[in-house]
Amino acid sequence: MLKVKQITCELGNTHFQWDFSVPESSFLAITGGSGIGKSTLLNVLLGFQSSTGGELYWQQQSLVNLDVHERPFGVLFQKDNLFEHLSVGKNLALGLSSSGRLSPEQNITLHVAAERFDIVELLTKKAHQLSGGQQQRVALARVFLQNKPVLLLDEPFSSLDPKLRQEGLLWLKELQREVGTTILMVTHHLPEIINQVDLVLEGVSSDHWKQYPAG
Repeated sequence: MLKVKQITCELGNTHFQWDFSVPESSFLAITGGSGIGKSTLLNVLLGFQSSTGGELYWQQQSLVNLDVHERPFGVLFQKDNLFEHLSVGKNLALGLSSSGRLSPEQNITLHVAAERFDIVELLTKKAHQLSGGQQQRVALARVFLQNKPVLLLDEPFSSLDPKLRQEGLLWLKELQREVGTTILMVTHHLPEIINQVDLVLEGVSSDHWKQYPAG
């Protein structure tokens, strides 16, 4: 269970506050108007942005004082998920090792993931040579290799057309089903995904959010 208990954040003159919980292996859609704090929430969870109060727990462990790399989160943004000058294989390797140097066992793990996400034929290509849909599959594979129990996504498919957005969502659902990943996804396309998520967190204002079951 991910528990966000009265977490607050101050940015300029804006006061943000969140209070919600997400059961393990659930899929939560985060929605609301521009500037309401959707991306700010992810940054606070990740530790990129400091909170000014409240508590944050994963499996009853407090995360508030943990460094970014110690938190149980993988992350996928709308863009800049890949190093475009590196090959797909090198990008994936960075999901397993910060140096990119892999043991034989890690190389096997990388190739299993490449098969899993249907990108084996792309391993030697540079990331900038890929289509938008291919780049997102590679980015998902790298997050998968990080083996984090919670995945935070900030509009990862919004630059794609509706067909490719649905394809990306299917990859996510398969990941959730097979691995039990807990997923929190910021979206401006709630009607497109409402039948695929378990819960919705909707921002009414920066300090007033409501959570309800999807459907």
